[in-house]
Amino acid sequence: MPIATLLESYDFTGKRILPFCSHGGGRFGQSITAIAKLAPNAKIGEGLSVHYSGGSSLSKDVAKWLEKNGVKTK
Repeated sequence: MPIATLLESYDFTGKRILPFCSHGGGRFGQSITAIAKLAPNAKIGEGLSVHYSGGSSLSKDVAKWLEKNGVKTK
């Protein structure tokens, strides 16, 4: 609920939201749909869903996700 309150309380017009989560099998569920409804004027980027701790490839997966979403890390 804290994230829902944040999304409802602020104007995300023209802002980009990059959703990410860790999970044990449920992935995003309906979270991305809910984010889009709560922040209708935001741009929703491609999400990153990590199973449990992400394993040894986590840092590479995060870097690839950021690159796909146009986020420069250097």
